[in-house]
Amino acid sequence: MMIRKTLLILSVLSTQGYANTNNDADFDGVPDYLDQCSDTPFLNEVDKTGCTTSILTLPFETSKESLDMTLGYGYSTNEDLIDREEQRNTRVQVNYYKNNWSYSLQAGYYSHVLHDGTLDTIVRIKKRIKFNSEFVLSLGGGLRLPTYDFEGNKLDIVSYTSLHYYPTSSLSFFAGYNYTYIGDDEINPLAPETPSGDKDEDGNEEYYVYQGLQNIHKFYIGSGYFFTNDFYLNVLFSDESSKFVGEHRIRNISTSLYYKIDDKWFATLAYSREVLDEDLHDNLMFRVGYHIW
Repeated sequence: MMIRKTLLILSVLSTQGYANTNNDADFDGVPDYLDQCSDTPFLNEVDKTGCTTSILTLPFETSKESLDMTLGYGYSTNEDLIDREEQRNTRVQVNYYKNNWSYSLQAGYYSHVLHDGTLDTIVRIKKRIKFNSEFVLSLGGGLRLPTYDFEGNKLDIVSYTSLHYYPTSSLSFFAGYNYTYIGDDEINPLAPETPSGDKDEDGNEEYYVYQGLQNIHKFYIGSGYFFTNDFYLNVLFSDESSKFVGEHRIRNISTSLYYKIDDKWFATLAYSREVLDEDLHDNLMFRVGYHIW
């Protein structure tokens, strides 16, 4: 084990030494004076000019006409929901892209120990506006159709805005804002003395206090990177208001992975977890996708 660690350290040091000696800024093995692609992703294989033979483009970034379908399975945990803290989710989504427009339809099914049923159905449309090679603005809107069966569930309307900055072909920074108009009826979903599962400073049981519903504001910021032609990862932080008046804001750290299996198949893995809250709130979703064309 010690020998393996030593060899690994020597390998890293020799790579750095080679890059410094030969002025190889992107560590691809091709000196900068010969490198025609100076920002190659770190783990990409390159030709003698320092360029990759193909570049991975995320589906939502394409300007070509395409259609894909994804099937996902995962879980969500919310320790505030007594007796049904964990929920299993299955989702199917169809995406169509053409001329920097994207259209999507998502439906799902949930199950937990008390009951199961359909999730809300989501319809979205977005437009990418490319100012230049570095800045891209996305604008869009969507409907959350009330197929989730609970009393007072009505149509919600969502607007999307985001800005992406691409300093290199492999690195991106982005920020966005979503606004959700909550159309649900003002029906108290909680009994006046519903225990929250938490205790106050004196050790007494805390209770939910329902004060009505409000529209949702969500802000987020993050960064993404292409490690190879087939592998992409991003990390983001989001700050979102609750739809329940008086509830604390929801702050999440999220990450998602995208892997291109071949020209037709791809897979994604997404995980998010609420921070600054003593109770566990997290989501995990694994999806397999297929490019129909």
